[in-house]
Amino acid sequence: MKTSFRSAAKATIEVVGLIAVVLSLLLVAYEVRQSNLIAQATITYEIGRDVNRFNERGYADPQFTELLVKLQDPAFVPSEVDAMRTTLLAHRFVNIWTVQEKAHRNGLLSDEQFAFTRADVITVMNAFPALIRSWKYVLRDQPSLKESLVLEPIVTAVSAEDSSASTIAPDNDL
Repeated sequence: MKTSFRSAAKATIEVVGLIAVVLSLLLVAYEVRQSNLIAQATITYEIGRDVNRFNERGYADPQFTELLVKLQDPAFVPSEVDAMRTTLLAHRFVNIWTVQEKAHRNGLLSDEQFAFTRADVITVMNAFPALIRSWKYVLRDQPSLKESLVLEPIVTAVSAEDSSASTIAPDNDL
C-alpha cells in the first residue's frame, strides 16, 4: 500500500510540476508578447513624432518652406548653400526610412505601416523632384543603401537619370 501511495504522490507531484512549468512558459510568452507590443507602439509613436517635427518645421521656418517650394521644380539648380541643405534633407529622409525598414525586418513595424513608408518615399519623390541630385549624393556616399527595399524607387530613379544623362551627353569629338 505504501508503494502505491508513494507512486501516486510522485505522479501527482510530477503532474503539478509539469503544470507549473507549462504555466510559467505561458507567462513568459505573454510577457514577451506584451514587450513586443510596447516596442511596436513606441516605434510607431517615434515615427509619428518625427513626421510631425518635419511638418512643424515646414510652417515654422520660412527659409525651409522656401527651399521646399524650390524643390518642387525639377529644373531647380540650387546654390551651394541650398545644395548642402537639400543633401542634408535627403540624408534625413533616408535615415528615417531605413530605420523604419530595419524596424520592419525586426518585426517592430507592421506590414501595413511599412507599406505606408514605401508610399511615403514615392510621395516625397513626386512632391520634390529636384531632390534627385541629392539622392545621388546620398547613394554615392552610402552605396549599401542601394540594396534597401524601401529606397528602391529612389535607386531606380537615380539609375534612370544617370543612364539618360549618359545617352544625351554632348559629343566632345566634334
